[in-house]
Amino acid sequence: MAASERYDDRTVVTPHPAPKERKRWVWVALGGCAGMLCLGLVAVAALLLVGGGEGFEFSLGGEKTTPTPAIVSQPSTTKVEAEPTSTPPATEPTTEPTATEDTSAGVQGPTETPEVAETPSGETPTPTSPSVSQEPSIGPITFAVGVTDDNQPVGADTSFPEDIEEIHAVFDYEGMSESNDWERHWYQDGEEVGSGSDTWTAGESGTFDLSLTGGGEPLGSGTWRLELHVNGELARSGSFVIEASATPTPESTSAPPPAARTYKVAFARWDGGKHNLYIANTDGSGEQFLLERAAGPSWSSDGEYLGFFGEEGVDRQVRDGAEYVVSGISNGILWLNVASFPSDITQVEIGQFVRDGSARWAAWAPNGDMLAFDATRGGPDRRIYFLGTADNQQFNIEIPGEQADWAPDSNQVVYRSGRDGKQGIWISNRDDSGAHNITNEGSDSLPAWSPDGKTIAFHRDSGGNVDIYLMNVDGSNIRRLTDAPGPDSLPAWTPDGRIVFRSARTGSWGIYTMKADGSDQKQIIANADPGPDWTFGRMDVH
Repeated sequence: MAASERYDDRTVVTPHPAPKERKRWVWVALGGCAGMLCLGLVAVAALLLVGGGEGFEFSLGGEKTTPTPAIVSQPSTTKVEAEPTSTPPATEPTTEPTATEDTSAGVQGPTETPEVAETPSGETPTPTSPSVSQEPSIGPITFAVGVTDDNQPVGADTSFPEDIEEIHAVFDYEGMSESNDWERHWYQDGEEVGSGSDTWTAGESGTFDLSLTGGGEPLGSGTWRLELHVNGELARSGSFVIEASATPTPESTSAPPPAARTYKVAFARWDGGKHNLYIANTDGSGEQFLLERAAGPSWSSDGEYLGFFGEEGVDRQVRDGAEYVVSGISNGILWLNVASFPSDITQVEIGQFVRDGSARWAAWAPNGDMLAFDATRGGPDRRIYFLGTADNQQFNIEIPGEQADWAPDSNQVVYRSGRDGKQGIWISNRDDSGAHNITNEGSDSLPAWSPDGKTIAFHRDSGGNVDIYLMNVDGSNIRRLTDAPGPDSLPAWTPDGRIVFRSARTGSWGIYTMKADGSDQKQIIANADPGPDWTFGRMDVH
């Protein structure tokens, strides 16, 4: 490994009135082969992001020598065929890399759109020549309130108080050179509020400390996301939350509370014979049918893709009485491009992560680099497996359990297990180190980790009625959130800390929302049966 370099720089954001524009290009090619139709490859060009803004300040610097994981790339695409064709055999990789770590992102702040103007300062490094050619890579992003003199994070977290004025984003890098172009993009609740781009000058390896400040003012509550691009491709992203004030001011005590923010919920609906995949707004509007024979969805960190379990027959889609064949996929863990989802089924972009007919759901890590799922794989017991989304890496990790959900930092999972003779909710690092149980009730199931990383929602059968409970991450302070007749289950969190769940309290299943304290429970979607095995009914919100 080349010697680590230290790099200090500072970026100042100045006002810029021009609005940002986001563009995306997709090229689709479809070719024919003798005797059968061959599916063309779809090339997805890199995202071109342009932004400006006001009132923010960024700075850079750092030093470390820890190797970082490979750059995550978007999956290759396939296209739906309008005629029957044979399904190619699975070609799953057999490599077994070590699980890597990362954090993931979302962003909120001032409403102005900043433009970046950068002024480097401090010591300029002398680049070192690597002994072995290495692709550029950027490691996991750690968000913190400050850094030490040797650029170690201080007060690292994924949630910060509303009065925070500066956030530091610290990350390792390897294999970089002066031939690389790199970009930084900050988002607040999905809106770009700051960016910068230039040629890399920080040396081959080390650590960056990229800071975001509000120029002496609080940054603003909401979900923030940082995206780092190298040579036009997304290399790493990360997110954190700045909490909103819970105490109203005297002037606002008589005003009605603000309406809950609207997000996208992905869910499957059981029709009596199969699950069908939908998305809708969390206020119940905008419901949209996506695919037949699909369940257990999970959003990618950018909200453009869904990972999900495709049931047997998912490669046959029926629209208006006509059957369409989806070449190259079968039952297992799949992905679907839902950004600007087309009305023409033949233009849908879909692909396969892994073929496994015993899976039931997918859980995309918040940092985007891994997917988790459970399966039996020929044995009597379920285990949790992991795969890399960059190139379908198969990791040599099997956690004895089911129904896993990721911690916000993507380094741990919470799941249901009876390992070591202890039935209940467990937590493990994603390589299964540090495994420990936090509840001992056999009915505890379907845990969901809150976006601030502090609590876990789950369901428990108490007195013959299934209800949703909340507990601290260490298993303490368990409190009941629902108490309606009929089961309440399958909790999922919104980015702002509300809970979406399923309930049969009226005699039929529906989807509901509530606050994290159990108040303000209301139905948003009717007719939402999860099916005989509730695990297929897992939902996700973006």
